[in-house]
Amino acid sequence: MGARESPLLMVISTQAPSDTAPLSELIDYGLKVEAGAVDDPSFKLFFYAATPSDDPWSEESWQKANPALGDFLSLDEVRRQAEQARRMPAKEPAFRNLILNQRVSAEKHFLTASEWMANKGELDLESLRGRQCFGGLDLSSVRDLTAMVLVFPDDQGSFDVLPLMWLPADGLREREDEDKVPYLSWKLSGYLLTTPGRTIDPAFIAAKVAELASVYDLRMIGFDRWRIDDFKRALSETGSDVELEAIGQGFKDMAPAVDTLERLVVERRLRHGGHPLLTWCACNAVVTADPAGNRKLDKARSRGRIDGLVALAMALTVAARHGKEAAWTPTIEFM
Repeated sequence: MGARESPLLMVISTQAPSDTAPLSELIDYGLKVEAGAVDDPSFKLFFYAATPSDDPWSEESWQKANPALGDFLSLDEVRRQAEQARRMPAKEPAFRNLILNQRVSAEKHFLTASEWMANKGELDLESLRGRQCFGGLDLSSVRDLTAMVLVFPDDQGSFDVLPLMWLPADGLREREDEDKVPYLSWKLSGYLLTTPGRTIDPAFIAAKVAELASVYDLRMIGFDRWRIDDFKRALSETGSDVELEAIGQGFKDMAPAVDTLERLVVERRLRHGGHPLLTWCACNAVVTADPAGNRKLDKARSRGRIDGLVALAMALTVAARHGKEAAWTPTIEFM
């Protein structure tokens, strides 16, 4: 291109499935140019795609990603593909990528976005005050996402889901660039919490747990053993008496947790309010199975962070183990 007076490079393609692909980097750069964050008059992005919040089965969503729909792209053919993807979840990722032009891996994920969003029911935070709940805590390394999720069982066997996620306040913009998600916007909206400095301090998380225990009837928190000793010490110093239980991350403990989570999602028995960070984690998740068919959430194979979904699975495990009240036995008096 350097040998020409007015060189022109054109790249035309469906979105790549991963954030690290060269096309994804070009698109992300173009979006920054459009937003005014980068001044580059030589770069122009024409981007047609449905947003993650759009209904994947709506013709309006298809039109967003396909300006030629109904012209040289057959509307009847897209309808046929949509109907197949709706009936066969394994086909949904490919439909989202190839028809909706979303950055979705064709690898079969643990949950589909439509299944997850069918559990979007709104949360009434005020009504949760004083209610029995159970938690799951996935502590991060010093700079990564820390997630805690509280689940509140009701009399119908469903759960209200309250997620809390933290990142260090310093360097948040750099983390946003690395993970390709709007952390700063999520922070302004109250969905992302931050801790002071450049690292996650377990004492800060412990203080929040003690605060939550004063608002809700927090019975127990399931935890991953990673860095838990510092957290336990800090929680003890707050004076909180919240019970803790270790939940292994191998097949033994996670297989029933994954099964429970999947069943509740399919049966529409979660209400998570569409929390964007938890939704992001849910849509990233991939599971690994052992030869016996037991499954666990696999952070290494997942397309992005899944810490929030791991915390939710642990919370539901603790709720299943300890959520039932002791049976009532009548007192018989002999006269």
